[in-house]
Formats: sequence, C-alpha cells, structure tokens
Amino acid sequence: MARVLLVNPPSSIDVYSDSKIRVAITSAPFVTLGALAGAVLEDKHDVRVADLMIEANPIDAYKATLSGWKPDFVGITFTTPLVTEAISLAATAREQCPDTMIIAGGIHASTLPEEVLRTSEFDVVAIGEGENTLRELCLGNDLHGIAGIAFFDNNEYVITEPRMPILDLDDLPLPAWQLYNLKYYKSPHIASRRNPVGYMETNRGCNYFCTYCSQSIFGHNVRWKSPGRVVDEMFRMLDLGFNDIHIKDDNFTADIDRAKAVCRLLVQRNFPAPWALPTGVNIHDVDSEFFRLAKAAGCYMVSFGIESASPEVLKNVNKKQTPDQIREAVNMAHEAGLETVGFFMIGLPGDTEETIRETMRFACSLPLTYAKASMTLPFPSSALFRQIDKEGRIKTKNWDIYNFHSTTDVWEHENLSWDTIRKYYGLFHRKFYFRPSYIWNRFWRDIRMGYLWDDIKAVLSNNWGD
Repeated sequence: MARVLLVNPPSSIDVYSDSKIRVAITSAPFVTLGALAGAVLEDKHDVRVADLMIEANPIDAYKATLSGWKPDFVGITFTTPLVTEAISLAATAREQCPDTMIIAGGIHASTLPEEVLRTSEFDVVAIGEGENTLRELCLGNDLHGIAGIAFFDNNEYVITEPRMPILDLDDLPLPAWQLYNLKYYKSPHIASRRNPVGYMETNRGCNYFCTYCSQSIFGHNVRWKSPGRVVDEMFRMLDLGFNDIHIKDDNFTADIDRAKAVCRLLVQRNFPAPWALPTGVNIHDVDSEFFRLAKAAGCYMVSFGIESASPEVLKNVNKKQTPDQIREAVNMAHEAGLETVGFFMIGLPGDTEETIRETMRFACSLPLTYAKASMTLPFPSSALFRQIDKEGRIKTKNWDIYNFHSTTDVWEHENLSWDTIRKYYGLFHRKFYFRPSYIWNRFWRDIRMGYLWDDIKAVLSNNWGD
C-alpha cells in the first residue's frame, strides 16, 4: 500500500482576485482531485488531499505534511497561470521527500508535457484523463507500459501511446469527498444558495469546437453518467455534508433527453437541496421544457456562453449561434423562473470598439441576473493560441501573466490595443450593473430574499475602475 498525496495549489482561486466579479467566486473542493483520490482509493492506498487554497499558511502546511507523512507519490494538478507555483511545489516535494515520485497533471501539463518536465522536478506528466493513469503509477507499473504519460529515461524524452478515454462514466469510482473538511469552504450568496457548495461532473467532453476553448483532456466525444448514477451521487454529496451542488460540465445538456431524465428523477426522488449549472449550457441544446423541469427539480441558476453580439465575431471563433438564438434561450430560462448568467469575452478576434459596444448593449437588453466578462486570452491548449502563434502574434510565453481578468498584452490583437481592451472590460461591468433598471430590480429581489446588506457590501468591496 502506497501513501499518495494529491495537491491543489494555493492560488487556484486567487487567479481571479483581480476579476470585476470576484465577489461571485465560489469556494469548493475541486472535482479533479476528488475524482483522482476516489480512483486511487479503489486500490486500497492511503490517500490524502492537500487543498492548499484553504490554508492560512499553505506552504508551511504543505511542508509539514510532506515531512511528517512522507508520501510515496505526490500528484499536483494545475492550469496555465499556476505553472510557476506548481513548479515550486514540486521542488518543495523533492527537497522534503527525495525518493517520492512527483506527478504533474491538468490541462497545462497535458498540453506541454516536455516543457513541464524540463523546467521542474516533476518525474512524470499524466496526459489527459488521469484516473486510470494515476492508479497504474501508484501500483508501481513499469513507466514504459503505462499509456498516457511522459517522462525522461536516461535523459531521453519518452511519451507513451495515448490513453483511451473511459467510455462509460458509471464505471468511475465515487469522488473521495470524505477526505475534505468542508467547514473551510464558504461561497457568497451571489453564487450559491447554501454552504458548503459541492462541485460535480455528470459528463465529460464538449460537442462544440469554439477556438478559444480546449478539450485536450476530455475531447469532443461526450461521455455520460447515467441519470441514476447522477442522482445517486447528488444524494451522497448531501450525506457527506454538501448543501448546494454545482454541476461543472462543459455542457450539461449535450444530450438533452438525458438532462431531462436527470431532472425528472430528481423530482421523483424529492431531491431536497438547491443545485445550479454555473459553467453553462449551449443554446442549441435547450428548450423550454428542459428549463421548466430543471426549475421543478431544484435548479436555481443556469449560465450561457454568449461571448459576443456580433455574428461576424462569433463566426471567427467558431461559436455557432446568433444573437436571436441567444435571446430566445435566455428568455426561456428567465420565464421558467431561473436566475441567468451570461459569459462575455472582450477582445475576441475581429472585435472592434463598435462590436464591443454592441455586445454591451446586447447584454443590457437581456434578462440576465448576472453578466461576467473576461479579456480574451489564448491559452496554449486552444486552437486560438495555435492560430495566433503561427501568425507571430503571441508576444510572451510567460505563463504567469496568462489570466483572464488581469492579463497584460500577451498577444497582439489585430484591431485593439490592450489599453482599449482593459478599458472596455471595466466599462462592461459598470454599464451592466449600474443601470437604474438593474439596480431597481436588484433592490426588490434583495429585499425579498434577505440579501440587501450582503449586496451592498459586495458592491463596496469590488473594484469597478478601469
């Protein structure tokens, strides 16, 4: 039996600290580590999760765990803005536990495995879907025979054959939420109904091909958990202490019949807790029946990836939707009694000042409860990055500054300066949230729900400047 430590970097939420909507950021155990821990537990290993984002002194806590417990394996998952932090965590693990195998995972490591290995103390990169890969590593299997990994063997870079995806997600072990102390996770009411919030996945993959996004982990062939497995898992999460569930699928409604079946089963079994769809549904996959069923089943919020009001800009990033289709979908959700969230992007390819102003006017015309904008950023895992890099318009590969909400001019936009993009990023949120009609509606909603003082504090604490 091996000792396995799975690590979430301390800045996993802090990368959003400069966001104009940071008051709406939830704090919850990440699905990735919960799922990996559940898989490794199947083989009777001793597993711990070091969620450093909730620690007051994260590095001290991490060092204490390493020196006191001496894990045989340390797995660190990270995104692009957290590369330097992950490399530092790997170096600390090597210093504290010289003989430990240190494993990198997540979208950045999967995209640039050789770079990660060459610039760090990581021994192995797990590429793509990680559950079975991590199990084989922790069982001590020969590295050359493990699919989906990269490593160095006598200074020679080795990347093994790709790992086949898990086709039936009902085969996945249950996430190991029991390893977390849930009292440390608190989310604001603007993004939740009750604490603590729990994240879950019901499918993997996305059936669309937007160029700014990446599916290098789960791909475009969507795979599912059955409605029965989904609902059983939601009840289990309540038993373990969660009080609000956020489904973090790329597109919960990719199979609309399955999504409706989940809702009907939740109604049939009298699911007692609120739940939400904060990462979005695609407007092509929804209808009014789905929104009514979701509301009846306890869903209170649904998000939409709207991005732009310009048909030409949407076409540039392969976002196959029109403003009329967007409006219809948002109206259906609103009429069903759901809170609605719209995601927008400032500085998409082809954007001009006029298309951004058009998008701001469009956002204000929709019945959205919240709107969130980000500055367009081509992450190295995306088709957009590859396109811009080929054209010589990537200006830096300093991954530390690749942040949606505080980014500098990491790439050259064809029409807009970064000062202009940043100006409209701030202006978008001020225009949306400081409309008299929005303030009036929000005031009465807050009175009705008892949130008025919380919202006043949120407004005062947020940075609404440029």
